[in-house]
Amino acid sequence: MLPVHSDIFAVMPTIRDESIQDAETVNGLLDQTFGRQAEARLVDRLRAGDKVAAAMVAEQNGRMLGHVVFSRVSVSSERSDFAALALAPLAVLPAFQRLGVGSALVSAGLERCRNSGHARVLVVGDPAYYSRFGFVPAARYGVRPPFETPPDTFMALELQPGAFAAATGVARYGHEFDDLG
Repeated sequence: MLPVHSDIFAVMPTIRDESIQDAETVNGLLDQTFGRQAEARLVDRLRAGDKVAAAMVAEQNGRMLGHVVFSRVSVSSERSDFAALALAPLAVLPAFQRLGVGSALVSAGLERCRNSGHARVLVVGDPAYYSRFGFVPAARYGVRPPFETPPDTFMALELQPGAFAAATGVARYGHEFDDLG
């Protein structure tokens, strides 16, 4: 682990909406964070397909430290399709992980999505991490993943009370997610 100087977070990083000019820096951040290019390709495809509902960056002193995307997906039942968002990917540069940057990004992104009228969010990730934002196993709402994953890692959050009351079924992610495996 890299040493962290006490002055790094004298002020929490600024969280703001991603801009078009951020694309190259975001891709570099994703590559550094995940050690591969699959996540950068995912974000590029989400942008190109107009699937991004919200994308936020965290920066401090002109340096981008993290990024999160909320993209449009759906939950399909036998009777209907229901709009939802997928939180993915969430990335924070390794030297700045476990300092609250990711939490600040997720919180700001969820607030942006709620204020924009979105009702439901899905995520695949660490239950201990995402439960702090109110995520619960999606199975509790009758929502199933379209891929193999441990049941407790596929989670859902209602941004509006009762949003999953009728929205049961299988989550449908677009082709943009195909090579994340």
